[in-house]
Amino acid sequence: MGRRRWRWLLGTLGLICVLAFVAARLVDEPLRRHVEAGMNASLKGYKVRLGKLRFHPLGGSLDLIDWTIVQDAQPDPPVAYIPRLHASVQWLALLHGQVVADFRFDQPRLYLDFRHVKAEARDRTPIKERGWQDAALAIYPFEVNLLRIEGGDITYAEQGPLEPLRIANLDFRAENIRNIHSRDRTYPSDVRLDATIQDSAHLRVDGKADFLAEPYAGMKATIALDGLRLDCLKPILHHYDLSVRRGTLSAHGEIEYAPKVQRVDLATVTLERADLEYVKRRTAQAGITESAAKGAAKVTQRPAVVATAERVQITRSRLAYADETADPHYRLFVADCDATLRNFSNVRTPDAASVGTAHVHAKFMGSGDTTMHATFRPREHRTDFDIALRIDDTDMRALNDLWRAYGKFDVARGRFSLYSELAVTRGEMDGYVKPIFADVAIPADDGPPKAFGGKVRAAVTAGVATIFRNQFRQQIATKTRLSGPLENPKVSVWQAVGGVLRNAFFKAILPGLEHDAKSAE
Repeated sequence: MGRRRWRWLLGTLGLICVLAFVAARLVDEPLRRHVEAGMNASLKGYKVRLGKLRFHPLGGSLDLIDWTIVQDAQPDPPVAYIPRLHASVQWLALLHGQVVADFRFDQPRLYLDFRHVKAEARDRTPIKERGWQDAALAIYPFEVNLLRIEGGDITYAEQGPLEPLRIANLDFRAENIRNIHSRDRTYPSDVRLDATIQDSAHLRVDGKADFLAEPYAGMKATIALDGLRLDCLKPILHHYDLSVRRGTLSAHGEIEYAPKVQRVDLATVTLERADLEYVKRRTAQAGITESAAKGAAKVTQRPAVVATAERVQITRSRLAYADETADPHYRLFVADCDATLRNFSNVRTPDAASVGTAHVHAKFMGSGDTTMHATFRPREHRTDFDIALRIDDTDMRALNDLWRAYGKFDVARGRFSLYSELAVTRGEMDGYVKPIFADVAIPADDGPPKAFGGKVRAAVTAGVATIFRNQFRQQIATKTRLSGPLENPKVSVWQAVGGVLRNAFFKAILPGLEHDAKSAE
């Protein structure tokens, strides 16, 4: 009798399971259409296409299989493909009296190109109003409390030959998402992210978050980035006129991004064997330069993100500046650059005695031994700084494009040195620059190079020759004072330093050449 009862019970359970399975299969397609319609009704600017849905009645869970997300403005290609999303009740939360959901995304792939980004930038609908949270509720009736991403992949691509930027093997976990409203800058939810960038660099983020903060979620976490190849960033950097050929970047520190505070506090930043070049280009959009200057000025005055770095180390790198607005184009660079920056900040620090420092050793134009020592003192509306610069024995032939651009001549030989000390305080510049030219020879049109001096008149065309001969004779060993207000004392520290160095180089070393050369033509 006992065996019959057990057989009957097992048979009944089996029949119930079969019926439940059949019923689930019958409801799968109507439920798929319902979920897809609910998500699309919630979303603004995007559409979802669900391939399949599997309902599991015994556990009350769902699997959404083979689904894509497309952007209305740029539907091809889709911005995301998700092989599987598993949504279920978070059973552990039931012990605390909470009925919430657990979402697990298996190997999702996110794809963005520049067209997607431009369309997103043009859309004025705030992200919090795009309907993503309502779309999640359309999938599952309970609010998400545990979110997991396993084996994710993110690709950003540009049109043209640039290699896409790819983040792979992305694992993300966020817990206790549906917490009660917390006090400002209190982060009750644990978050963790691990990923590989371009098959070489490793990124790890570990910290806390407040997913209910308004108007957007806040997070505070440690960040570790190791071995990022700079050429991976070409699709992003070229929009800022930065050209990169090689180098690796590593950074460790802490970030805090919340409605009332945005900070990046880096303990160490290391740049190794970098080859970076900033290119100045003509722009057809009037006023863009002025707008960029105003935007950069805010970095020092009221930055959107407060950035500090305890120690920045640059080793064996090449840093260049190219001017494509000059005729001919010219390039200035330092090679074999080793630099150390300490206590860098883009805002005034609470400690008035806190001073940032920079020490640089390099080869100007590949030949001139160069040292620079600088101190920076961020202030509320400006940055005060001091610079001591020394360049010894640069081969002047490496600067021929510069001489041609500003003086319509070149040199066959010569050595160039420069010594300068400059201070900027309260928007006022004061200091000196002392350029030295030695053993200079300018090639003659009809023969071998002639010694710099009286023979220069036969080396170049008559009118311009007199200008350059006189200019160089004045500059052979002349100490020139540089003083007066900065053109814009509120610009960012790097703009201010760049402006001062341009003043030292062009206004002291080549005074009036461009103007005089044009007058002589």
